[in-house]
Amino acid sequence: MTFLFFLSYSGEDARGGYVDEFYADLADVLMRRTTEPEDSIGFQYTGMREGTLWRPEVADVLRTCRVFVPLYSPRYFRTRFCGQEWGAFAERQRAYEQRQGCLPELIVPVLWETVFAGDADQIPRIAADVWAKSKELAGPYQQFGLRRLVKLKTRFGDAYDDVVEHLAGVIIEAARQYELPASDDPLDFDAAPNVFESTDCGTEALVPAQRVGESAGGGPRHVHLVVAAPTVTEAAQQRTDVVSYGNRSEDWMPYRPVEPRPVVRCAMRVAEEQDLTPHPVGVLDRLSELLDKAEADGELVVLLVDAWATRIPAYTEALTPYDSRLYGNCGVLLPWNPADEENKAHEKELHSSVLSVFNRNARLPHPTFRGALHSVDDFMQALREVLVRIQSFVFEQHDVPELANVGAFVARPQLEGPGAR
Repeated sequence: MTFLFFLSYSGEDARGGYVDEFYADLADVLMRRTTEPEDSIGFQYTGMREGTLWRPEVADVLRTCRVFVPLYSPRYFRTRFCGQEWGAFAERQRAYEQRQGCLPELIVPVLWETVFAGDADQIPRIAADVWAKSKELAGPYQQFGLRRLVKLKTRFGDAYDDVVEHLAGVIIEAARQYELPASDDPLDFDAAPNVFESTDCGTEALVPAQRVGESAGGGPRHVHLVVAAPTVTEAAQQRTDVVSYGNRSEDWMPYRPVEPRPVVRCAMRVAEEQDLTPHPVGVLDRLSELLDKAEADGELVVLLVDAWATRIPAYTEALTPYDSRLYGNCGVLLPWNPADEENKAHEKELHSSVLSVFNRNARLPHPTFRGALHSVDDFMQALREVLVRIQSFVFEQHDVPELANVGAFVARPQLEGPGAR
């Protein structure tokens, strides 16, 4: 499917749901002013259904979409995936220029935040070369950025409507004027350069300012995925079926046979989706020191806990430091496979052992302590939500962080199983 436009934005800017709101308003105007089918108007990440392999999906859309709409903000130009998305679309523009002799003006920038108010050198050259200061959109939009207008519609409703109508018109005219061929080579997120940093693309290297809560040695771009699960030898002392275990804690595969990969691999995928650098480690590797250092450096920690591990002394001892405090930068997830016969047979005992280890965290209404995750989809969605919360805690440094909208957030169900409340 060929989309009329691709909305490119930093996941950090999606907090509060304002990106979704703007996207919906823009799509509504485009549907009213064109004959484009509703399902091909625009593409944004939160429109993907659960379970979609997002990398090939996004790569294919970038290979064929007609207009590229980036949301300018300081965070946008610091996000690797955004630089890769821009680069993929820019390659298609250059290919068109080589064949037709002119560069198609198919990038329609949106000032999400006021990036032009400070040092202009903080904007990559590849973006600074695209004019974003339309005289038709002076006033609150240029002064505050579109996010403020979306947030305060009651105050800036007319100005906001004018911006959306104007942007829709620019998108329609650009798509009408230029017919950009699809690329033969889809974007490879593992190999593609970030054009916001690449000097090969004629772009000034960006050295982003240090963010709130982020130290020079780490920061909330790093997440430690700590696996608390026994090895196959240790598991054999507790249960009969040990097919889900391996030689290391990180080999634990709780969702077999539906998901044959270790759960930490699934967690790493979610972290990379959110532009985080994952660091998988076993819980026996000095958890207490890791927690203290991560808190000092503003890094994130997520414990992936097998309920069976809470019956093994070495693991209960290792996990004890976590429950001694309430860490705002940490979360706990307890995968639970309801198809596992031994899980069902020992559910009450396992529930009790989990409560004994996480006596404080499991008994409080703690949004970053998530138990009884019955499927890999439940697990991955819960991890997305937990990562947003604990990253926001570090960014904002308060107890009730503003939530990002990172997909279909679901109400937390009251499920049976260890860790459920």
